[in-house]
Parts: sequence; C-alpha cells; structure tokens
Amino acid sequence: MSDILDFSLEVLFPVALVIFVAGAAYRVLKYVFTFRRGVYVNRPTGWGYRIWRLVDSFLHPVIFNLKTKPLELLNGFLFFHILGVILLIFLLAQHIAYIEKIIPFYGLLWPLAIPLSSSTGALTVTSPVGNIKFVNSIWGPLTLLLNGDFLTIFAVIGVFYKVIEKTIEKIKGARHVRSGDLLIWPLLFVIIVTGWLTAHHVASDMTGYRLLLGLHIASAALFVVVWPFTKYFHFIWGYWFGKLYEWYNLTLRRGV
Repeated sequence: MSDILDFSLEVLFPVALVIFVAGAAYRVLKYVFTFRRGVYVNRPTGWGYRIWRLVDSFLHPVIFNLKTKPLELLNGFLFFHILGVILLIFLLAQHIAYIEKIIPFYGLLWPLAIPLSSSTGALTVTSPVGNIKFVNSIWGPLTLLLNGDFLTIFAVIGVFYKVIEKTIEKIKGARHVRSGDLLIWPLLFVIIVTGWLTAHHVASDMTGYRLLLGLHIASAALFVVVWPFTKYFHFIWGYWFGKLYEWYNLTLRRGV
C-alpha cells in the first residue's frame, strides 16, 4: 500500500463495512430481544382502511412538516435526506461502480445511475449531436438537473441547515441534541467536498488526486463505522420500524 488511497480502499473501507454490519446487527437484535409484547386486541378495520393508514403513517410527517416546519421539510428532508443521501450516495454512477466491486448485485442499479454533472448528463440524454434522442438513462432529460453537481449543492445546503438548526437547539438546551451529535455534520461536509473535488480532478497531479480520493474514502469509512452507534441509524432502521409499529398500534391492534 503506497498511499492513503490504497490504504482506504484495501483496509479502511472493508473494515468499516464489517463494523457497520456488526453494529447494525446489534442495533436490530437489541430491538428484537428487548421488545416487550403487550396485550392487544384487534381493531375492527377493513383492509382498504389499513392500507390507507399504512401510507398515511409515512405521509403524515411530511404533511405535518409542510404545515409547521417548511424549512425543515425543504432543507432537512428534501435537500439532505432525499437528494443528498439517497440519490447522491446510492445512485451516483461513480458510487455504483465502486460499491458493485464490493457487493456484485449492487450493479442491478446501473439503469438508475445518475451522471456526474449536467454536461455528462446532456451527453447521456442526447445522441447523436443535433438530433435529440433520449438514451442510456431512465431519468431522461431530468439528468440535466439530476446530476452530481446539483445534488452536491443540495447536500451542502442541507448539511449547513442541519448544523445551524442543531447548534441553535443545543444552545437553547435541547436535551435530545448531544455534543457528539454535532460532530457528524463536519464529517459529512468533508465527505461531500472531497468527493466533489476528486470527481472534477481539481488536483493538478496524480499525487494530489490520490490524496483527495483517499481522504474522501477514509472519511466515508469513518462515517460508516460510527453510523450504527448514533441516532443517524434512524435512516436505516429506527424511522421505518417506528412508523410500522405506530401503524400496527393505531390501526391493527390496540393495547389493553
């Protein structure tokens, strides 16, 4: 291993994935083995109502934030969670190419791949030159906006919003915001910036390029390691379990 890039690729990220899987398993098993089943009775509801309530369980927080916290809905939910996490991390073409080498079946997502920039997006959807023809992308002309550059901007806006929001809440004495929680946001900022600089070959030589890419992967590996042990694990487990449990209690069964 000659530099930080080789070390990050061959050691840090594989180790981080192992720790992540172990940590995620611990969190899920903790839910399972500490779950206390109460005494419930069936609610006399039809399947149509049950299906609607299931959809509403996930839709209601969006509507509630739209009415009461529109900035949180725009910056926190849309910019950060949807655009900055789901699309940028999991569907950027460069990320799919790397993850596919670790998890081969991840390559099934290639039809959903998002190009790096609006320029590459234009090349993706127009061929041949002068005769517009949508090719190679399920996103069609949306790739002109749905690309790495725009998604990076949205992700940075979302990160800055969350930093300001959580810092203000901490200053006001909010008990759910711990000092350690605030450390995750600078880490996310480093991941986003080093990723963008690397993808656009900002470094003037190969040494600088390998350094930036190594820092990008190393910082991402650090996030993967701490992810299951922080409240941000809600993105993978807590939020979905909580909503399904809420639906179960409020629609299918009730405690007695």
